[in-house]
Amino acid sequence: MEIHPLLFIASPVYIQEKRVEVEEESTSIYVRPATEKIENALIARQLHYFSKPTKEPRVLVFILKSGEKIHGSIDKISGSQVLLNCYDTKRWIKANEIVLIHHTL
Repeated sequence: MEIHPLLFIASPVYIQEKRVEVEEESTSIYVRPATEKIENALIARQLHYFSKPTKEPRVLVFILKSGEKIHGSIDKISGSQVLLNCYDTKRWIKANEIVLIHHTL
């Protein structure tokens, strides 16, 4: 027994097309710049300890490999760079250039 529709209407086929815009994929790779690390572990610990906030800023003496002595307090550490508050100015120095750190009273 065949079943036929009761009413057949001939109509055009309806197809809905979906247009999708494809963005080109980027083939570039983002590489983070490697931050330089502090080589001397003792200097690194001292810098992180002395950079903690206190009521009064700690005035320190930084002795560099060149023999230069810098008086100031630590404002910020970024990788191997240290920002110092030296009286009226701010100065960036490389942590790997520091030989000794002394606390002044």
